[in-house]
Amino acid sequence: MSKRILFVIDGLAGGGAEKTLLRLARYLESLGHAVEVATLRDERALPVPDGVELIAAHDTRSRRTRKFGEVARRARILDSHLKGRGPWDLVVSTLLQTDRIVARSSLADEAWYRVPIHPSAAYIGSSRGVKKRRRLARLRHTYTGRKIVGISEGVVRDLVENLGIRPSRSEVILNPFDIERIRRLASEPCDREGRDYLVHVGRFNEQKRHDRLLEAFARSGFGGGLVIVGTGTNEQRRRLRESISERGLEARVDLPGFQTNPYPIIRHARALVLSSDYEGFGNVIVESLVCGTPVVSTRCPSGPDEILTGELARGLADLTADSLAESIDRVLADPPMISEASVQRFAIETVAERYLALAD
Repeated sequence: MSKRILFVIDGLAGGGAEKTLLRLARYLESLGHAVEVATLRDERALPVPDGVELIAAHDTRSRRTRKFGEVARRARILDSHLKGRGPWDLVVSTLLQTDRIVARSSLADEAWYRVPIHPSAAYIGSSRGVKKRRRLARLRHTYTGRKIVGISEGVVRDLVENLGIRPSRSEVILNPFDIERIRRLASEPCDREGRDYLVHVGRFNEQKRHDRLLEAFARSGFGGGLVIVGTGTNEQRRRLRESISERGLEARVDLPGFQTNPYPIIRHARALVLSSDYEGFGNVIVESLVCGTPVVSTRCPSGPDEILTGELARGLADLTADSLAESIDRVLADPPMISEASVQRFAIETVAERYLALAD
């Protein structure tokens, strides 16, 4: 039976949450469901899939005057664009700024709030004093008594145990992946085929801990190269190049920049290495497994230890360069078998059914 589904998100930048939402929207529309996506900001780096209706509930105030009363005003704007459109069988909001606005709107009680980050690390972080109290109050006000979808067990546990948030309901639904598409893209030609290298994929920000990555790479017994796929600000690129130079790794580390299709590079690597302090989930871990490439990852909150289970857990490391180096050596010496079952639980077909079940 066809359902009416509404996704709400701040904008359509090129981030993981936005890509995941559009991936779900595209697949659910292909099943015959009526899918709408409401965006709250005029940002369209990603295309809206054919057959999915876009609702542009944008705040037209100038940046200079936008902050005053922003959340309540944007909630009213959202309501004005949704008037007469409902009801929906399923409403899903994602990302904190969106959730704050939805929690002040007419959708507040019916929406499921999809949390794609590890809140205490990504939002509270190292903040102290008044700033920390303000951020904690904001999280509690937004999510207490709401219906929560965490993208990992760790995300839900963080909300409840570390932040003291009590949702009315909570579900863990893993991120969805189009496995056939990833494998098709991974089969495209790669000029690195036959070379001996490790790969890291991620933005050049502090969370990804490229310093730990480089130090572990230097301390490991691996004699090949390291390909770091990603991009960042000019300052972030400068610091990364300095870190490479300080360790004398210029001849062994390659920075190809952002790749529209990184999967062939992942497929032909000996292993993918993730060195993060925290993740919401760790999409690239699943993508690497789909490509048939083993993974070495820090056991960071949250996601990696929920993805790398069983034999794959040999790739997990503590949050130190020494432990990461040891895991690199261990996985390269005896690569774990990547079973089809270990990737199929992330298939979009499986995940979409979990979302549709929320409507029942």
